[in-house]
Amino acid sequence: MPVPRAVVAAMSLASVLPASPGAAQARGGHCVLPEHSQQSASYLIDSDSSLDWIHPNPPPAAREPTASERLDFAGFPNVSAFDVVRPDGTPARKVITTFTTNVDRVVTLTGEAAVSDDGGATFGPSGATPLREAPVELLDGRFFATEYYLTGTGPHTARLGVLTSSSDDAGESWVRAESTLSTPDERLPGGVVHGAPVQLADGTILITAYVRYRDTGAHQAEVYASADGGRTFARRGVIARPAGGFAYNEATVAQTMDGTLLAVVRREGGPYSTLHHSRSADGGRTWSPVSEVRFAGMDCVVRGVAPRLLLMPDGVLVLSAGRPDNWLAVSPDGLGHEWREPRVTYHNRDGVWDTHGSSGYTGVAAVGPHRLIQVFDNCKLPGVGAGGLLNETTCPAHGRFEHGGWYAIKRRLFTVAPPGPGLLDLAGMHRRGELSIDTTMRWSSRDRPRTRPEAAFDGSTGYWSSAMGRRGRYVLHLDRQYPLTRIGLSLRPGHPANARVYVSADGRSWGDPVLRIIGRTDYALRYDPISRTGRHVKIVVSPTADCTPETGRRCAVLNEVELYS
Repeated sequence: MPVPRAVVAAMSLASVLPASPGAAQARGGHCVLPEHSQQSASYLIDSDSSLDWIHPNPPPAAREPTASERLDFAGFPNVSAFDVVRPDGTPARKVITTFTTNVDRVVTLTGEAAVSDDGGATFGPSGATPLREAPVELLDGRFFATEYYLTGTGPHTARLGVLTSSSDDAGESWVRAESTLSTPDERLPGGVVHGAPVQLADGTILITAYVRYRDTGAHQAEVYASADGGRTFARRGVIARPAGGFAYNEATVAQTMDGTLLAVVRREGGPYSTLHHSRSADGGRTWSPVSEVRFAGMDCVVRGVAPRLLLMPDGVLVLSAGRPDNWLAVSPDGLGHEWREPRVTYHNRDGVWDTHGSSGYTGVAAVGPHRLIQVFDNCKLPGVGAGGLLNETTCPAHGRFEHGGWYAIKRRLFTVAPPGPGLLDLAGMHRRGELSIDTTMRWSSRDRPRTRPEAAFDGSTGYWSSAMGRRGRYVLHLDRQYPLTRIGLSLRPGHPANARVYVSADGRSWGDPVLRIIGRTDYALRYDPISRTGRHVKIVVSPTADCTPETGRRCAVLNEVELYS
């Protein structure tokens, strides 16, 4: 049962600090991360990042909380960004940050959510929410999330709460149902679902969980798949089994630029939690042997908990984790074989122990094609000791923390550098009348308000934030001649597609294509040089088969386009 706040208030806030020789230092070959990029080519732009509070709201004026204010628990945050339409019909990104408000113990979870309608720049006051893990938008238009704990119903089955919200509600209200999970091995009680769900192009929903089994007694990281919209899940594959005294728990999975699945998983069994990774080329059924996550040019072991992966709309893959501190790293090619530019994004150090302060649990979401938000907490939530007293050894109230001892949620915004200079603001040009569209891709639906011709440059690679039609002719008429240097295209996400690109000075004579795409499967924008001056750009997308019934058996999809001059 939950620990009532009235009871928690009666618990002792005193903590005993662990012995420490002094300021925290990494030992035994563990990475010590810089606070700024050490590489000349920067993908995450430090100068464009900013720090702000999400909770408490408004931010507190005092450096330290009072004893009662420290009982306003807030930690372990997540964040999601949804494609929505404003009342005036313009597209927007709705950002929802959720966080836990109970102590760090196996109890009935409580949480709150704060919403931003300006791309994560500001958040309103938080309110109660059933969400614990980050929701995702499914192909059927629903928003979907899982609860945290598994409830065993037999040696091979468990129940999991799932939460859905319609596109009309846009995450404002959630309907709870229970899904059944099945596994071929004999499980032990417990188990946790961690990480955001992933939906494959065929509609399969994947979730990651860590479970203990009778034959080993230690946690292993697994993938479960649902082919019925989340009503039932069956174990599809095992990412990492316990071995050599090590166990694997929290895992994050993302589909990379080549369609393979990448998992980054937390390993336990040493003095620090460390991060390992594995890859699947068959939709999560089989996984490569786990190996250590490594940073390019750094011969050290990467520490961290609760990893998060994010494939940005521009194809850059981002890894977020923490403990000690909170950090980000990027894989510029979107594949995750090599991680570059690791840097600390937030710390709340006390000079006593390097894992004091923030829990290291983070969330990341794309708020634009080249813009992301990272959320984190200020102090790790307390546990409860055997005597029923709060255990705050990771965030003691000793007044030594850089940013105080508040249980708080904060955020930073980062710009991911575009692939080159001269990005044209097509959406802004369209609003100002400097760009017009001539297209056959005008399919729309009340249930798909983001699907429209101008969705091809709305900054989102969400499936339904696209221009669609039975025929695929799409022409951009610019306000003047531009020396075009590069084009970014995302066609029908997750499906092979063909396209041709033409550039014309007068809109009548097109000549040969400046770019041909044959059988390419996109999961984000891909960029190609074009080196042609013109005022008119024509994109011809070939219709693909096996489309959804609502759009017709065959459909042409232009998911996103960018032009550079």
